Amino acid sequence: MPRTLNVSAVLTLALISGCTQQNVLPTVTLDLPEADLSSTDLDFGDVAWGENESRQVILTNLGDLPMGIDEISLVDDGMEDSFVLVWNPNSITCPESSTEAARTDASVDTWDDPNPGGGNGEDPDPEPPEDEVVVLDPDCSLTINVGFSPASVGMVHGSIEVLTISEQEYDDEPSYHRDPDGFRKVISLEGNGIKGIGNIVVRSPTVDMGHHYTGETHVEYLYVHNVGDGDLALGEPTLAEDCHESFSVNVASYDADRLLPAGDASFLEIVFEPTDLDPAYCTLLVPSDDEDTPEVEVNIQGNAGSDPENEPPTITIHYPEAGYIHSSSEPLVMELDMFDVNQPATTLYCKVKSLLSEAKIADCVPSDESGHVFVELDTELLKEGTDTLLVTVTDQSELYSYASTTVIWAATHPEDDDDGDGWGDGLTEEDHYDCDDTDPTVYPSAAEIYDGKDNDCDGAIDENTLGNDDDGDTVSEAEGDCDDADADSYPGAPEQSDMKDNDCDGEVDEGTSLYDDDGDGFAEVDNDCNDSDPEVNPAATEVCDGIDNDCNGYKDHQEGCVEIDSEPMIIGGVKMAQTALGVGESTTMSVLVYDADGQTISYTWQEDTDLTETGHSAISTPTAQTVTWTAPEELPGNADGAVYSVYVIVQDEDGNQDWAFDEIWVYSDPVATTIERIVVDEGDNVGCGGSTSSTTGTSTDTAAAILFPSLSLLGMFAIRRRRRD
Repeated sequence: MPRTLNVSAVLTLALISGCTQQNVLPTVTLDLPEADLSSTDLDFGDVAWGENESRQVILTNLGDLPMGIDEISLVDDGMEDSFVLVWNPNSITCPESSTEAARTDASVDTWDDPNPGGGNGEDPDPEPPEDEVVVLDPDCSLTINVGFSPASVGMVHGSIEVLTISEQEYDDEPSYHRDPDGFRKVISLEGNGIKGIGNIVVRSPTVDMGHHYTGETHVEYLYVHNVGDGDLALGEPTLAEDCHESFSVNVASYDADRLLPAGDASFLEIVFEPTDLDPAYCTLLVPSDDEDTPEVEVNIQGNAGSDPENEPPTITIHYPEAGYIHSSSEPLVMELDMFDVNQPATTLYCKVKSLLSEAKIADCVPSDESGHVFVELDTELLKEGTDTLLVTVTDQSELYSYASTTVIWAATHPEDDDDGDGWGDGLTEEDHYDCDDTDPTVYPSAAEIYDGKDNDCDGAIDENTLGNDDDGDTVSEAEGDCDDADADSYPGAPEQSDMKDNDCDGEVDEGTSLYDDDGDGFAEVDNDCNDSDPEVNPAATEVCDGIDNDCNGYKDHQEGCVEIDSEPMIIGGVKMAQTALGVGESTTMSVLVYDADGQTISYTWQEDTDLTETGHSAISTPTAQTVTWTAPEELPGNADGAVYSVYVIVQDEDGNQDWAFDEIWVYSDPVATTIERIVVDEGDNVGCGGSTSSTTGTSTDTAAAILFPSLSLLGMFAIRRRRRD
């Protein structure tokens, strides 16, 4: 059953016997205390062993009446040893207009802590005695000092609980009050204990800019990581003296102050603007200003090796067709189309070679990206009879393709030309002849086509086509050779550390020191000491498993480690936006959970059984981290107030659990945040014949001069007393 709170007696104000209802006493409305914290989350950041970091929180009473401070204490057993809490009642400050001094409900010894950082086994000065109440007058503030000195490496969490209290008085108005709907406040604490040593790692020490033609600009990003536990001072990156002129480095995105915190990364822009298509190489030096951290060398290359994605250009002759007879003295105009999937057509180059002249008779470059070209051939360059014109198109990677046609100048088809390509079968021609006069694609110096034929009549079949093994590794492109110009690349070849796809499986350098085999972002060349385990790399967290997880040469407790299969921890209990409500009102509740091994946390909120028995569901989403809790519309037995339990269980993926319990108070009326007082000027005679003042004067301290708060507020005081008992 919920605890119900009944106020059976109502104080009757009989100020002066015989007063009539017309004698209405003047009143003033005053705000009850509101405990305001300057911050509810303190992050101490990274703090090295043996160092102290401090923060302050200001607690202010924003109400019009004095507020009792019952307790300010550290909670969350097991981790609070790294934190020190220091607060002194004598440090209370008030506005200049206030004449109130810092006071307590009982005598309190003054105390100070010369080292609020504390920690590491040092015993700070004790907090004020538990049974004593500090009173914070309106608009006055108390400074809460919190120190962090990590006792271990890794994340540390804690919390501070601030409880306000009302004086237990029923014959007179209490001399101090608590925050009516927020009497429990929580300050979350977080810090990261570090060893304080930076360590630079570059991903990756080898950068391949790929293959690009002149006029292009290509940018690769080089990430610089600080995988140590302390700040890393970065030096100025520089290019070695023998660096190719095509490379430059843009440091605009590099950290402006060159100070890289532990666990952070920055990046450089490496720019490649090739001046030609020759291989280009460079060494980039990435230094640290820490003399104990070595300089890192990064090897850069561009247009180096074969490009597995590069395809040769294509060329098509639209005019003239094979066997064309040109009898005019006007230039012969060839119509061509050139295309390359890797580069603009305007960067391609073609040449026209005459078989009979044994020389180039024309060249061309497309004037626009369509690749459509007209090439004029001077008839003076043509020889009488049948000629083969071989057109070669070359891209900037020096890959090329052929196309051919035949032209008859100042003559007619030979009598033995059976296929109409202008060449006979050799019966009347001794120097050149058609080796297959039944096929118009076969004739002397024709462009070789992958068709199983000797198109150019040179005795070889399909040379320089997809079906020919051009590099001598016994595998052609048609058979799966991904680079038929490299004898080290073919299906099944051993993969080498050469930035090439040697085995033609679509991956480059897999299984070598240059490849990230376990997918953690680091290869052996990036200082990954176990490239078959994604949990082991220079940026990994050191866990207590007997392995050097972060590849720094130290294991587990040699540098501090995180326990694996750790239990989740609720920090600061249940955080409530309000700790007291009126019937039908809602508030939010949440829990902050820390799990050392970073697993996903599930949440289960449980209803108070007394609410479920009445059919009321108070919790909005029982599996969320933050829920909305709604009070019932009425209380049992027409009680003035009731206390309901709140219970939440958190669980990680391994089944480890933690739980938190708290209570929320519900009243039959909205929680009163104000109080009314009768205002009487000094010297006034308040009676049936006396006068009363309509202006605010000095409030009386007697029961006869006070209009008490509502019954619900009186019930709230009763609850607090029971809890302390």
